[in-house]
Amino acid sequence: MKFIKIILALIPVPFLFHFYEYNYCNLKGHDAVFLFPVFLLFITVVGVTSRNIKLPLFFGVNFIMTVISLLLGYFLIVDDGSWFKPFGRDFAIIFISAVYILGQLIIRGIIRGTSEFYSSIKQ
Repeated sequence: MKFIKIILALIPVPFLFHFYEYNYCNLKGHDAVFLFPVFLLFITVVGVTSRNIKLPLFFGVNFIMTVISLLLGYFLIVDDGSWFKPFGRDFAIIFISAVYILGQLIIRGIIRGTSEFYSSIKQ
């Protein structure tokens, strides 16, 4: 079960976020209606499933996920200066990765806090 949680946490969500955004919005000219809700869904699902993983492993897996996202972004997303301004594609991926990790930490904290609260009430 821990293996599945780690594999789920390794999904390169920041890359997928920008890949969808760049290809769907910039190249096709459409609005990315599902981008933010799906991003929040990923944050919630991965945050809930990783609630019992120790923090060093959590940060290690998320660091690897960020590196994978950067590598995929380097090879599959054009560094379009007009789309990723003012900082560029790589910074955009790192920024979304930081937001993604912070969201997971918030979900983990809420889940762990409520479970500790309910366990203290039962005693």
